[in-house]
Amino acid sequence: MNDDWFDDVVDGKPIDAEYWQIDFIDSLLPRTALEINEQVVISNKIFEKGFSKQEAEELIIYLKQSEVKTDPRDQYQEFVKNGMFK
Repeated sequence: MNDDWFDDVVDGKPIDAEYWQIDFIDSLLPRTALEINEQVVISNKIFEKGFSKQEAEELIIYLKQSEVKTDPRDQYQEFVKNGMFK
């Protein structure tokens, strides 16, 4: 049995973000309603050494919440969810 993962967890250092997380964050940035300055800060942050897996997960959730939908069906569902047609 490989117990190396346990050493990674208990050594006190956060686990670095995985490449797919960084790529996903980088692809989500242009599709958000965030200001350009904030997008630049996030973009610089994800490529810094020591960007953790936990930070990546939190950032993905934040970006998905501020994502601007491009599909009209998704936009309509978002409008209904927000009570625009009541």
